[in-house]
Amino acid sequence: MIRKLLALLLAAVLLGIAVSACAGKGGGTETGAQTQGEEESNLYPDELPSLNFNGADIRIVHPEANVEEIFVETPGGELVDEAVYRTQMVVEDRLGVTYRVMTLPGQRNVYSNEIVNTFLGQQDLYDIVGNMIIYSCLAAAEGVYADMRAMKYLDFTKPYWNNEMAEGFTVDGHLYFASGDAEVSYLKYISCMLCNTLVAADYKIDPAAIQQSVLNGTWTAEEMKSMALSAYNVADPSALNREIDTVGLIVPERDHACLMLASLGVRMLDKDGTCTFGTAHAIDAAQWLVSLFNDNVQCAGTFTPSTEESKAQDQGMFRSRRALFVTAKIDDIAEAYQEMVGDLIVLPLPKWSEEYEYSTYSRGVYLSSSIMRSCPDTDLASAVLECMASVGSAVITPAYYEEAMKIKYSDATPESKEIFDIIHGSVAYDWGYYAQYTFAPSGSAQLYVYTNILNNDAGWAMAVNARKTAWERGITAYLDKLANVEIAE
Repeated sequence: MIRKLLALLLAAVLLGIAVSACAGKGGGTETGAQTQGEEESNLYPDELPSLNFNGADIRIVHPEANVEEIFVETPGGELVDEAVYRTQMVVEDRLGVTYRVMTLPGQRNVYSNEIVNTFLGQQDLYDIVGNMIIYSCLAAAEGVYADMRAMKYLDFTKPYWNNEMAEGFTVDGHLYFASGDAEVSYLKYISCMLCNTLVAADYKIDPAAIQQSVLNGTWTAEEMKSMALSAYNVADPSALNREIDTVGLIVPERDHACLMLASLGVRMLDKDGTCTFGTAHAIDAAQWLVSLFNDNVQCAGTFTPSTEESKAQDQGMFRSRRALFVTAKIDDIAEAYQEMVGDLIVLPLPKWSEEYEYSTYSRGVYLSSSIMRSCPDTDLASAVLECMASVGSAVITPAYYEEAMKIKYSDATPESKEIFDIIHGSVAYDWGYYAQYTFAPSGSAQLYVYTNILNNDAGWAMAVNARKTAWERGITAYLDKLANVEIAE
């Protein structure tokens, strides 16, 4: 979670107040305790020792389409680009390394398959890999990645790593991919909810009270629902007109509704591969969501595969002061709602009840980080990755917040900062969501079921039950394979 000293840290970084670690003799030398001043020492929210790898290359491979998330050759003035560049400079300077960033064309399985084929072809080309987490799950079972739990300098208890996911994706003591502030996309794809403060004012709803509810732990599904049902103006209750009607909640993408179920505490599979989608709580939460959208014209969404046109239309309702709440990912604030930033507040998706924790997913297309099994120097790679996540949390994360929200993290209200920290720290793991292609290779098992639920298909529970055994068998076979991956010494 972002620390209270981020303002100081970001200011220090952007002013260039960063010095290299004490010089040592020989590659990867630990040079003793840090001797930087207090402010400089605070720049690094980790416990890495002073290291000097004497200019060694660190080979990083990334999808060509979004390489700027970890490497910027020449910053052009954009805030996040400058922060990425500064992070790179700090990591290189602090550890005595040189970035060698390579890109591969293609996305999704095309890119991931190239990584796997490179390893299987015994080509030693990369040290650190950024790969979509849904495909990292597949690549890990092929023995491509090294065990990150065995790395000298990685510390997954630190807040710049997602601790819950690191624990959840550890199988038989081994971890092959991790999520955190080393990758901008992890932050971009975290789901959330936005509240239009102008619509709130129209219906005598106090945005500050909603924020306080979040902070008090009382921002629940029923509280959100009661507000959404009170804020609407629908001419014909039998048919929503997206051009003129006002609604309490709009869901522009089918995936967002899936993420709402996650926020209600529903998981598809637990860590040992048991299907938990049919538990009493999961059924209650699913039925609540079915009722929310099918019994109330005030709450609407797109639950078949959304098109760019339908998504833009739904987002347009929120922009044009005709929706109180909208589901979103953090990046939507910058991409779809930036002109109205002063008229919205960012909230976590509501939880099931006060006894539950806030939780959500970062969509499975974000990039997780791994170290190749063929990497010849895992001390080097693990130190660099730890430093990327650590410095990234202090530099890139608040810069991205400022770019999206048009206000510096340090200048935001205490309530807004704390809520952002809650959202940032609430990303949960679920093998059923992130590893679904390992046991349902023909398509997304989760979206199939969720679509049935959200379209009010009375047979959704039967659909779950019919597939339960196959899912459990598939994920158990995958987990067994993962547990038996040969670990490089």
